[in-house]
Amino acid sequence: MFDFEKLIEPLPLDDFYNIYYRKRWCIIKGNDFRKDLFSKIITWQKFSRYINNDRAVSGLQAILPNGRKLCMEKLNLYKSKKPAWCKKDYYEKKFLHDIWNNHGSIILTKASLLTPEISSIAGAIEEHFGGAADAHFYCSKTEKSRSFDPHIDSDDNFLVHAHGSVKWTVCNNFDNKGDATSFNLTTGDLLYIPKGLAHSAVPLSKRISISVPLIEDVTAKPLDRTVYDFS
Repeated sequence: MFDFEKLIEPLPLDDFYNIYYRKRWCIIKGNDFRKDLFSKIITWQKFSRYINNDRAVSGLQAILPNGRKLCMEKLNLYKSKKPAWCKKDYYEKKFLHDIWNNHGSIILTKASLLTPEISSIAGAIEEHFGGAADAHFYCSKTEKSRSFDPHIDSDDNFLVHAHGSVKWTVCNNFDNKGDATSFNLTTGDLLYIPKGLAHSAVPLSKRISISVPLIEDVTAKPLDRTVYDFS
């Protein structure tokens, strides 16, 4: 196990609070620890197996090439008639595969327990700040894949880069007008964006980058992140 201070090394914890926390965005470039940890979070094979197990997926969204978002929980991520045997939240794998191959993107939501590695990252953030941390996996097949338009999140966000490269543009002021900075991040890099700052991400290659938002509501309870042995 590790803690939040280890996660943001070599940035001192005091500097994180005095310079960045709730004040401005922050890039923490990959060191050996983060490069190793982040690259092991998920493989492309596990990503594919997870989607194919459609009866067990907890949350999934897709971004069409035209920018429209579809969501299994809003019951619009399929074209054919929904089969009688399926659960309420449903997606059609062939439809999703067509979106993937036509430069759409796929988002795995509610996925902070998907692997031990991402759970340990979310757990370190939960332990340090309190509240509950989630994880959303943003997955794109090529640099032509569509991602979200510029937007503002309502929670502080830690952006974990697991595979490939992403071009980020983040506003420098909370009025979200004019002044913004663009930069490229890759495997092992960590980006902190405080709530209220507009930002956008564009894939520069096949990529998996993971948003870990922190919900600091006093009623938000951390997840049970113990790995139990059922063998």
